[in-house]
Order: sequence, then structure tokens, then C-alpha cells
Amino acid sequence: MVDFFILFFIKATIVLSIMHLSGIKDISKFAMHYIIEEIDEDTSMEDLQKMMIVALIYRLLVCFYEIICIWGAGGATPGKFLLGLRVVTCDTSVLIAPSRVLVIPSSNVSMTTSTIRALIKNFSIASFFPAFITLLFFQHNRTAYDIVAGTIVVRRNGVR
Repeated sequence: MVDFFILFFIKATIVLSIMHLSGIKDISKFAMHYIIEEIDEDTSMEDLQKMMIVALIYRLLVCFYEIICIWGAGGATPGKFLLGLRVVTCDTSVLIAPSRVLVIPSSNVSMTTSTIRALIKNFSIASFFPAFITLLFFQHNRTAYDIVAGTIVVRRNGVR
């Protein structure tokens, strides 16, 4: 939820800035279309194209946010950090006790790995494929994008 609100605030700021710069006066209609992405019978093809562009830009912004947080900020977005979680590399994971997994190599995520993870995660979400559901089917609750990127979400050291 923390990450959602941060990103929603950024998206709203960008959309409202675009509105201001383009001189749009009908704030309620514009906000409904581009911030909330509501579509009704009055939505034109031109509006839909603009909404798709805004959605693509937003999806790229989310990817950039995750890449920077996972690669450059210790492996965690603000939301993961508050929950005591982080993303690390994982070639192999071995169950050593209930709720305890040995992760090898368990190092900080590179920029390339972070980019792969963010792109797969966010564009699978954008295409309506709930990639996070795959954690129910893979060992140690890893998602498909974690397996492809060679990562795993773990509890930070010292957090109980």
C-alpha cells in the first residue's frame, strides 16, 4: 500500500501537470479519464489512445521506481522496507527449517537483474496476467518473474 500511494501521488502529479501545461479546464473529466482510468460511453478513440499513452508512461515510471529501489536502495521499495523485506539474488534455495530457507548466493541485485524483474513484473500486470499468483505454484513462494530474474524476496537480517 505504501508503494501504491507513492506511485499514485507521482502519477496524479504528472497528470495534473500535463493538464495545467495543456490548458485543460475540465479537471473532473480529465482526472476521471487519466488518473483513475475510467472509461464510459462518452470516451472517444482519441481519449483511449491518450489514456494508453499515459498508462504506458505510468508503467515505465513504476518500472523505473522498482529498478532504483531494488538495485540502488538496498533491495527494497519503501513498502518492502517497512515490512522488513528485501530482494536478493537467488540461484538456489534450500529449505533448512520450517519458514527458513538458505539462499545461494544471496547478494545485492544488479541493475540488469532489477530491470528484468521490474519489466516482467509490471508488463505482466499491465497485460492482466496476475504474475504474483505464480507464487502459489513455485518453491519457497517465488513468483515467475523472480525465477526468470534469479531473485527472491527475503526477510532482512535483524527483522523478526
